[in-house]
Amino acid sequence: MSGNTGGKNLKSNAATFWMMLLACVLIVLGDVRFIIGSIGYWLAWSVVGFAGFFLTGTVFSRKISVDLFVYLIGFFLVFISFILSGFVNQDMYTLYQGFKMFCVMVIFFCIYINAKRLSGDDFYIISMVCIAVGLCFFLLCKYVYKDFYILLGDGRQGSLFAYPGVLWKTPVFFTGFIISGAIFAGKNKVLALLAVIAAMYLLIMDSSRTGFLIIAMIALLFIMLCAYLKPKLAVICSLLLLISGICLLVLYGGGFISFGHADEPLVLNRLAAGDPIRAKMLLDGITHAEECVPLGCGFGTATSWVDGGPMVVHNAYLSSIGDLGVAGFIGMAVLMISPIVFFLCNIRHFNVLDSESTKKLAFSIAAMGGGIGYAFLLMLHPLSTELSEWGIWIVMVSILSVFSKHVDVNKLNVQAEA
Repeated sequence: MSGNTGGKNLKSNAATFWMMLLACVLIVLGDVRFIIGSIGYWLAWSVVGFAGFFLTGTVFSRKISVDLFVYLIGFFLVFISFILSGFVNQDMYTLYQGFKMFCVMVIFFCIYINAKRLSGDDFYIISMVCIAVGLCFFLLCKYVYKDFYILLGDGRQGSLFAYPGVLWKTPVFFTGFIISGAIFAGKNKVLALLAVIAAMYLLIMDSSRTGFLIIAMIALLFIMLCAYLKPKLAVICSLLLLISGICLLVLYGGGFISFGHADEPLVLNRLAAGDPIRAKMLLDGITHAEECVPLGCGFGTATSWVDGGPMVVHNAYLSSIGDLGVAGFIGMAVLMISPIVFFLCNIRHFNVLDSESTKKLAFSIAAMGGGIGYAFLLMLHPLSTELSEWGIWIVMVSILSVFSKHVDVNKLNVQAEA
């Protein structure tokens, strides 16, 4: 009997691994929806949802954890705000987006529940695969299938599978798990270093200011962790980062490398220039929010006049107030803030003298960094109901739930099959 149970558990774990990998690859190739169509992309995500639904029965008990309950409350508030705003404004488009948000909630539930089957090794492998997929697709489009390659006027690069402004998400949100595996889980450090170099290459090709700011924040979190656990390693990492930055600027100054068509490294140009357009959007978003509380004016109505035409306000929090009303904003705030609160509440349970506990803490920090990064991302990007966007948050929060609670995967599987 125990042998059969073990076989079922292995099959369930393998199925969960492939389900999570598919979800992450769909995030990496988020813009493939413009090639296969929005319906095709949602059908691909439906495979993840159906797989998660059938796997959920083997791990889900009637008791819902506090954190999952809070997340579902946040999703419910966002969903109900879409419905209320749609009916009040007689806007079918807003109701349609609300239905999509409900689907996002269902897929979150399925992934969140099943993520408990996976281990740090699984997430390390998934992250390596994601970096490899992102790099291969970009290089193939740039050098082989050039019709799929995208080069913007300011030098930013991407492809039809991951546009400039999307390409950076792959290295930023998955590199932390590779670093965790290499430093704290004993993974091959040479292979991990190559993956990190590939990730940085993709990030530089995109030259996203948001991406560089988030990756800097995640790097700082890991340096702080190393400073606490391995002070010598923290000093080495800090020196390597400093030397790498200096070498990068020297090589650029000597004309050996180029970041774009500008007279300075593209990302440095963009950071130094600021963003007057986004500043204007913030003012317009505040005005719109004041006019539309408490129930909102409908999805996509928070716009700003840019370059001769309307453009949605690039701040999801302001958009949620103006488009969806107070309930929508509260729901968004609950979803973005809760993971940080839960992590801080659970961090005291980690035993830094235990190597297994330290490994879990490292993966937790990688996931929390991704969660914070996504919350920061929403301050600079419009409100979305697409799984190419929400999928990042879903994966990060699901991974965080695995390691912040010290889930014993083998014990969990045995209890589920009992």
